[in-house]
Amino acid sequence: MSDMSALSTVMLVLGTITAVGAFMFSMYKIAKRIDSAIGVDAKGRTLSDRMERVEHQLWENGGDSLKDQVNKIEKGQTELKAEMGIIKDILLGTAAKPKRARLKKVE
Repeated sequence: MSDMSALSTVMLVLGTITAVGAFMFSMYKIAKRIDSAIGVDAKGRTLSDRMERVEHQLWENGGDSLKDQVNKIEKGQTELKAEMGIIKDILLGTAAKPKRARLKKVE
């Protein structure tokens, strides 16, 4: 019986090692497949690195981000709209003319 239990133990250990090895190999293949799908670009950047650069553009940071550029354009448009309104009023003669103070006659 001891030969049979030793053989069973050896078979159990070999089966466990084989199962763990097969699991590890399948995880490696899945990881490689994900890595090739997501991959690294020609500059060696991962998807995470590239997403960080995109995220950097979404918030103001002193002039370099896309958000800063949009805000700058919006400010310019607002100023241009105000200037065009003034020019329109002048050309159409609807600009507010300052009222002159009337002098009262002193008797």
